[in-house]
Amino acid sequence: MHFDLNKTIGIGLVALLALLASSLHQKDSRKAEMTVATAMYQEEVLPQKVLVDPIDRAGQRVTKKSFGTYVTPKNSPVAPERFTGFHTGTDFETFAEEADVDVSVYAICDGSIVDKKTAAGYGGYLIQSCSINHQPITVVYGHLNLNSVAKNKGNPLTAGERIGVLGQPPQETGGERKHLHLGIHKGMKIDTRGYVQKESELTAWMDWEKL
Repeated sequence: MHFDLNKTIGIGLVALLALLASSLHQKDSRKAEMTVATAMYQEEVLPQKVLVDPIDRAGQRVTKKSFGTYVTPKNSPVAPERFTGFHTGTDFETFAEEADVDVSVYAICDGSIVDKKTAAGYGGYLIQSCSINHQPITVVYGHLNLNSVAKNKGNPLTAGERIGVLGQPPQETGGERKHLHLGIHKGMKIDTRGYVQKESELTAWMDWEKL
């Protein structure tokens, strides 16, 4: 029998290369699966922050009425108080030195203006349609000077874009103090209520401080 050493070695090398290629492919597949799994975990457990602050030094301004605060004319941190119920939004107060100066308000997300008008208890307000983590929401910016808001219903707003300035009490704020009321309502339905009578109803809104 004729034994061809070179042919045998060649066959062995081809088999070895095929084995190495298969091993590398399996490692790449496992690496890809791990990458996808990690991305899915991060998206589910660590949602990306999608909102920007609606006002300068926002964190320092939430001092009176945060989301879910229950107020009555007797226990309210604001005097005089006209309302009773669970607060559906977050109030951003103004500083003493801002009493007679313009205080800018900014869009917290990308979306279009769906309403812009004056209402009792708010003065001027604007409502924007947005999306948070693929969930539709409507955002209420309350107590605005509507004359400072250049855009109108149907116009787009970009996150961080200046909307206008806070209104001056009492006419431009609906009789309230100078501050920003920010309400984030789930879904496309517009709900401008600043208070609800049952705590369970708060599930229809989102807490800006947690977002």
